[in-house]
Amino acid sequence: MNYHSYQEIRYGYQSLKQTFDSIIKNKEWLYAIFLDRNDIVFLGCGASYWASVSGAAIMQKKLGKKITLLKAADVVMSEDNYKFLYDSPLFIVPSRSGQSKETLQATDILKNAYPDHRVLSITMFENNPLMKLSDVSIFLPWSEEISVCSTRSFNNVVVTMLLIAMILKGEDLGEFDKFFAMAETIYAKLDACAREIVNKMENPQIATLGAGVQYGAVIAGAYILVEMAQWLSSFYQTLEYRHGPIVTAKEGSWIFISSLNETNVDLENGLIREILAQGGQVVLFGRDKDLDGTISVKVEQFSEELRGSLFTTLMQMIAYHFSLKLGLNPDKPGDLNRFITY
Repeated sequence: MNYHSYQEIRYGYQSLKQTFDSIIKNKEWLYAIFLDRNDIVFLGCGASYWASVSGAAIMQKKLGKKITLLKAADVVMSEDNYKFLYDSPLFIVPSRSGQSKETLQATDILKNAYPDHRVLSITMFENNPLMKLSDVSIFLPWSEEISVCSTRSFNNVVVTMLLIAMILKGEDLGEFDKFFAMAETIYAKLDACAREIVNKMENPQIATLGAGVQYGAVIAGAYILVEMAQWLSSFYQTLEYRHGPIVTAKEGSWIFISSLNETNVDLENGLIREILAQGGQVVLFGRDKDLDGTISVKVEQFSEELRGSLFTTLMQMIAYHFSLKLGLNPDKPGDLNRFITY
């Protein structure tokens, strides 16, 4: 049986194409949103926060401007810590539902603390309350899932931030034409790889590793296993894994690494060899060349940002097939709510 979550993951590129077309059609107003803003601040909770981790890193890299990242829960619990920090801030607030309680409360707190604010929200649910708190709202209804877990909505937020950053910097968007032309083949390959990997996993200890603009996507890759497959998984910055957590990389452990680029590849290779020497299994994603002892998942050499999104998609597919292997319903894991309003 194929569940809704399978369709939402496996054909997620279709919603990405709709997002691309929508942003391109309305790209002129992006300049006005960012005009005269001195500080850019991301605000989110749950999957939207992890999307913001990548989104903030992408914008910081491409725009050459320091970007601040806030957890809505921190603002709500310690609001005095977030006053008098920003100058003419643009608050970027992604939220699938636009109804999560701490996101709404934190947005309201920051609006009151900074009269010279501007709020840009990114949402999927129609007529949601976050829209009413926003100066501008990017509405992506085709990204909303029927199933509980955030899958295609996560990738749509990340790609939205990538597109915005590229447009503001004046970069060529031709890579997206290549991506969408190949997307069906790529997603089919990721699905097949995920099935093969899950068939080999028995009571695995799972960790995901990544860095830079891919770090938020790597975190989401671990979280989807926790949520959809109800399987405790960890995430680490790639080289930080050497500083303690590597002691857990023993037989039965599966370490999924999203390879950022060719910079300092020797350090990454050293880490991988150490994991393998301890008996751990490494799945190396995004490398052009194989490394002995690893399971290599290759994709076309897209940008670091797009490869990060594809890594998340791979982990979503692994979470889906693993949940089936465990006899779970991937559309509704346990009593997990789609969003929190209490």
